[in-house]
Amino acid sequence: MPKRRKKLGSTLTSDKSFPYKKYRIEWIDPCGETGWADKSEFDKMTIASPTSEAWIYSKDKKFIKFFATYDKDENGNLTFGDRNIIPIGCVKRLTKLSN
Repeated sequence: MPKRRKKLGSTLTSDKSFPYKKYRIEWIDPCGETGWADKSEFDKMTIASPTSEAWIYSKDKKFIKFFATYDKDENGNLTFGDRNIIPIGCVKRLTKLSN
């Protein structure tokens, strides 16, 4: 009978010492352009409404910081990638995902 393989990533996020919770974050991303535009082009300008699945690093009354990737070395030290910090007022919805 072949050996069962662990799912990639399952050991890190199932680790009880991992201090972050994963969320689906629906938010508003203000957009801007530096070029010239006529009235018609300006009227078509809109914001982006991204959805991120990420771990919340920190959150307070003003800002939320989150990351979508991380690395854990052999000593247990974490480094973070795909990081964002946005004003809390740009968050439309937070949905907790299971870790």
